[in-house]
Amino acid sequence: MTLRRLDDALRDGDPILAVLRGSAINNDGSLKVGFTAPSVLGQREVVREAMLVADVTPADIGMIEAHGTATPLGDPIEVEALAAAFAERGTGPVWLGSVKGNFGHLDTAAGIASLIKAVLAVHHGTIPPSLGFARPNPALKLERTPFTVPTRAQNWPQAVRTAGVSAFGLGGTNCHVVVQSAPLQPQVPSREPVATAGLLVSAATGDALRTLAAAYAAELRRGADPVQLAATACHGRERDLGHRLAVPVGADTAAALEAFAAGIDHPLACAGQGPARALWLFGGQGTQWEGMGEEL
Repeated sequence: MTLRRLDDALRDGDPILAVLRGSAINNDGSLKVGFTAPSVLGQREVVREAMLVADVTPADIGMIEAHGTATPLGDPIEVEALAAAFAERGTGPVWLGSVKGNFGHLDTAAGIASLIKAVLAVHHGTIPPSLGFARPNPALKLERTPFTVPTRAQNWPQAVRTAGVSAFGLGGTNCHVVVQSAPLQPQVPSREPVATAGLLVSAATGDALRTLAAAYAAELRRGADPVQLAATACHGRERDLGHRLAVPVGADTAAALEAFAAGIDHPLACAGQGPARALWLFGGQGTQWEGMGEEL
């Protein structure tokens, strides 16, 4: 997933999974009875502040992705803090879960795992179930709260779906993020992508590839648009046959094709054979030289 400004993503027509409406972070280390003991006050305040920043109310929240480590001390305190933050919720359930029940505690990656779960939930309009849940810990006192733990996937039909995500650190750092379903995006007419970088052709045998190259060269000599010809070859024909040829689109395309068809080496004609393979290039922390990705 990529994080972008909403206006930029809408302008560029990017597929948007969800919107991060707002977030808050605090540290209640000085308020706690011990280094590892969570604080109701700190957690309550970070949830309230995140909703304030996001300009939503407890009534807007349909799902809470809790920190939820299933500890005897931590979970009751977290639910108490959430209940205080949602005191003005009114009617209607808030689905409560924690992705840690699916695959355990991921340590420093636990927060991003919870965020990914919430993003997918608001995007697909489905509340994921809490795996292995049978009955709540009585110390949570869920019956006094608006929270319900889903034991099976729940449909989330609202047009605007909003979730809260909590993640708490051992030393008192508390985070809460408000995630919302993406706004309706205008329908952009689909366009067939046009290949402009190169003419890509493939055939089952070497002789067939040379014949095909000669045919493409003849079309270009008769005045065919090289860009449209490349687009047809790229998107309208099989590209992964055993013998393949790539020629840059430009003034010398026809000459390169004719040379290849005649069995003559040409600096612009790049041919290969064998099973098609994909190449991944990892540039590392930054570019090693200016424009290093342009030729790709």
